[in-house]
Amino acid sequence: MSGPAIFIVEDEAIVASDIKETLISLGYTVAGTAKSGELALEKIQQNQPDLVLMDIHLAGEMDGVDTAGKIHALYGIPVIYLTAYADKVLLERAKVTEPYGYVVKPYDERELHSVIEMAIYKHRIEREIKKRDAILFAVSSAVEWLLRVSRKGAPVSDKVPDFTASDIRNILEPIGLALDAWAIGIFQVRTSGPAPAISMLYEWGCPGYHSSLFKPELKQFTFATMRISRWESLLRKGEEISAVVSAIPPDEQKLFSLLGAKAGVIIPIFIHDNLFGFIGFFDLMEKTHSPDEIEALRITANLLGAAIGYQQSG
Repeated sequence: MSGPAIFIVEDEAIVASDIKETLISLGYTVAGTAKSGELALEKIQQNQPDLVLMDIHLAGEMDGVDTAGKIHALYGIPVIYLTAYADKVLLERAKVTEPYGYVVKPYDERELHSVIEMAIYKHRIEREIKKRDAILFAVSSAVEWLLRVSRKGAPVSDKVPDFTASDIRNILEPIGLALDAWAIGIFQVRTSGPAPAISMLYEWGCPGYHSSLFKPELKQFTFATMRISRWESLLRKGEEISAVVSAIPPDEQKLFSLLGAKAGVIIPIFIHDNLFGFIGFFDLMEKTHSPDEIEALRITANLLGAAIGYQQSG
């Protein structure tokens, strides 16, 4: 597995070559090099590296600080400055670009490695926090919308069929976009028969997703017929299910296949301590979610359950 991709912006060819060899020896992937700020911006737009090493004293119309400022504004990619000497005026300008670190030339390999690792870690944590906050903001907006609908006083059983595609988009789209999800599905579990009957009530999909709402297999099924029997006890205990298709038994892949998904997080929805159903956040690519993201999704399910319960009691 290749390491993080790093782009080098350095106008001295020998120095750039030495940095490149060092990065490769440390297990990183070199996404490219550039001698000028203008060329760097062009290549970074194409390559989208994980991090940029920037010569702060870059020659040309754009110095390293100007280039780093544009990278920060346009792409949000972390930048580490390479500097041969301390120039107070330049360093004051550099602070505005919010760099993730400084490495003094001639650099020490261990120091370079340490600064890069800290920058990548810091950037990852910042992205996770930003994503979590975006999800929670989207959830809060969606629940406000649900509560406005609830105040009309009709029971949920009357309202479910009256929801339009636009209504569903108002509820689920902000959450899906914040999560960068492939699709979101809300499933209701009815327990009136011999086996719990499950149906997909609502869905949202990103551009490119083909609706699954009216697929016969999703209109009514059971945990057993979908071959996800083990999910039932987990959901009733309030546990989430995080799944990557390649890592689960083939029998359990049917639901993901119907939705065209490769991964997902399934979280139970409770109303007054009774299982109403579950909400699934599905991804087109195989990926896992951080604990903070899963906690935000759990809050989503709890708030949806509270809103539906409020609507039922209205």
